[in-house]
Amino acid sequence: MNTAALKQKPLVDLDKQIRRGKAVLRELKAALEDLEDRRELAAAKKRNAGKPGTSLRDAARELGL
Repeated sequence: MNTAALKQKPLVDLDKQIRRGKAVLRELKAALEDLEDRRELAAAKKRNAGKPGTSLRDAARELGL
């Protein structure tokens, strides 16, 4: 192996590690956003417990569907 090949190999490994790290961060971000959505939904359900809701038919009409 020549010295140029030795110098390039660690950069390739580093680039691969960086790409994998970024992919992991994207997955974590998506998971955190899902958890935040679940927390908001649970809070809304608790806040609206016992209140009358809107029927699907009425909601569709209000949205023009």
